[in-house]
Amino acid sequence: MNTDYIKDVELLKQFSVMHVEDDNSVRESLMRFLKRRFDTIYSAKDGAEGLDIYTEHKPDIVITDIQMPVMDGVEMSRRIKELNPSALIIVTTAFNEKPYIQKTEEIGITDYLKKPVVKDDLMQALRSCAETLLKRK
Repeated sequence: MNTDYIKDVELLKQFSVMHVEDDNSVRESLMRFLKRRFDTIYSAKDGAEGLDIYTEHKPDIVITDIQMPVMDGVEMSRRIKELNPSALIIVTTAFNEKPYIQKTEEIGITDYLKKPVVKDDLMQALRSCAETLLKRK
C-alpha cells in the first residue's frame, strides 16, 4: 500500500468531515473517496440539510458545493461561520466567476476547488485542514 495514502489515513481519521452536494452521483463518488480516509462522515444534499447536520454534529471539516437548491453553499457557509468563526470549509464549484470567489473570500472559506475536483488537490486541501486542526489541539 502507498505510504502517502497510509499517512493521509492516519492523519485524517482523527477528524470528521461533512460533504454537501446536490448532485447524487458527485456526492456518492466523493463519499466513497472520503470513506476510505475518514472514520466519521456526514452527507447532505443541500445547504439547509448541511446546516442542520453541522449544528448537531459539528464536523471538523466541511466540503460544499456552491449552487444548490433550498440553501446554497455560500449561505450555509456564512451561517456556519457565524456559529463557529474558525470552521474549516472547502468549497467545490463549477463556477470560476469573480462574484462567487469574492463571496467565499469575504466569508473566510479555507479553500476553493474548481470542479471537476482533482483528487490530489482535494487531498492537499484536506491535509492542510487536518494540520490546522492538529495545531489547535
